[in-house]
Amino acid sequence: MGLSDLGGALSWGEALSLIERAAGDPSTALGAELAGWAYPASTPVLIGLVAQISNPKASKRLMPWALTNPRSKKSDATAEEIAAATAELEDGIVFAS
Repeated sequence: MGLSDLGGALSWGEALSLIERAAGDPSTALGAELAGWAYPASTPVLIGLVAQISNPKASKRLMPWALTNPRSKKSDATAEEIAAATAELEDGIVFAS
C-alpha cells in the first residue's frame, strides 16, 4: 500500500475531501460534534421540526444548538485517576513495524 492509497479504495486526497465535507455538514455526526450540536440535523429536518411544533419558543428549545450535548458531560474522575488511566493506556499501545 502506497502513501497515496488507503486500502486501494480511496486516495488521501479523497479522504481529506470527505472529512472536510462531513466536518462542514451538521447533518453528519462529525459536523454536529464540531458545531457543538446535541444531535446531527439537516436543514429540512429542522424545518420539519419547527413546522410540527406550533409553539415557536418550544421549537427553539429543541434545536440541536440549544440543547446540552450529552457527550460534553464533565468527567467525575480526579486528575490522578485520569493520569493513571492515560499511563495505562499508553503502556498498552504497541506499534508494530
